[in-house]
Amino acid sequence: MIIRDGNESDVDGIARVHVQGWRESYKDFMTPEALAGLSVDERKNMWRGALAKPDPQAKLVVAVQADGEIVGFARGGPIRNKGADLLATDAEIFAIYLLDKAKRQGLGRRMMIAVFDHLAAQGFGSVGLWVLKENLAARRFYEMLGGRAGREQSFDVRGQMLTEVAYRFAPIPKI
Repeated sequence: MIIRDGNESDVDGIARVHVQGWRESYKDFMTPEALAGLSVDERKNMWRGALAKPDPQAKLVVAVQADGEIVGFARGGPIRNKGADLLATDAEIFAIYLLDKAKRQGLGRRMMIAVFDHLAAQGFGSVGLWVLKENLAARRFYEMLGGRAGREQSFDVRGQMLTEVAYRFAPIPKI
C-alpha cells in the first residue's frame, strides 16, 4: 500500500471511506440510526468543496491499495475555528480514517507522519485533533504518537450527544 497526496480525482474514494470509516469505527459508540443517516453523496459534495480551492498550508493524503482502492485518508491544516480554539494549537488534524481491513498495517502512522511533516514545514509549531472519548483504540494510537489528552466538548450527531477529547501534539512530532 502506498500513501500519496490526495486530489480532486479521489473525491469518490475519500467520501466512501469517510462514511464507511465512521460506520466501522463508531459502531460501538453511536446509534445505528445516526450511522445509517450518513450519506456518501453528502460527503462527496463536502470534499468537492474542500478540494476545489485547496489551502496550500493544508495536507490531504490517501492510503491506496495496489488495485487503486482508497482505504484511508488524513487531512490537516491551519486551525479552523481560531476564535473558539479549545485545542490551543495553531494547526489541526481535521480527519483521519482507515477502513477496518486496512488497520494494523502502519498506514495510520504513515498518514499522520506525512501530515505532521507538512504542517511543520509550513511553520506550525503545534497540532491538535478531536477524538471520541469512548474510542480508546484511537486514543491509544494518538498517545503512542506523542499526543496528550486535554479538554472535552460535547456535540450532536443526528440527535445523539457525544463527547470528544482534544489531543495536542506540541511540538509537532518528528517521527
